[in-house]
Amino acid sequence: MPRPRPQEITVKFDDGSMARAPFESLPDSLQFEIMRQPFACKASPNPEEEKFVLLEWDDGWREVIEVGPDCTDINRFYVISRVEHVGRLSINKQNGYPELIEVVRRPLDLKRIAFKDTFELTLERSDREGHKTDHFFSLEKKGKGFSEIITLFKQVVNKEGIDLKELSSKEPSEVSKQYEKIGRKMGLKAGWRQQDVVDFIAYLVKSVA
Repeated sequence: MPRPRPQEITVKFDDGSMARAPFESLPDSLQFEIMRQPFACKASPNPEEEKFVLLEWDDGWREVIEVGPDCTDINRFYVISRVEHVGRLSINKQNGYPELIEVVRRPLDLKRIAFKDTFELTLERSDREGHKTDHFFSLEKKGKGFSEIITLFKQVVNKEGIDLKELSSKEPSEVSKQYEKIGRKMGLKAGWRQQDVVDFIAYLVKSVA
């Protein structure tokens, strides 16, 4: 069963009147911000079928981001420098344009990306044009998928005395607080919404149990 999708947004005024609009009629940026909010996040009914990208920095900071089901493989990573630095992670999709993930936190110091494979990043070249500079990174394959984070996950659940089979037998919504705790112990942060961390831990539970 796919993740529930928002259909409508309702605004209630202090006189009791209401206004409604189809969710897809909202600007993309507003849809994005609404879906980041905890009240609008629904747990995935099938976390083992979702796709995630794991980003890791040189200081050990890790962020997890859920991506679309039609994403296939990492395309490239580059950073645009104006006054600030903004990273762009491009992921190929089965059809149409690649999916772009904006990396705001210290993009020049991003160390590793994990998706279907794990890649280490190395600055390859920097091209200056006017008031901006584009930094392009090479991607060196260092392993399959989430092998390293799965090892860390197993270490954490063993240390905490967690029974994975028992955990996997429950609905993610029942154990979301426990998933959040595991995520904190692993040092995982949300790239753009907290539900992605919960769903990623549920994905790891289903993968390992």
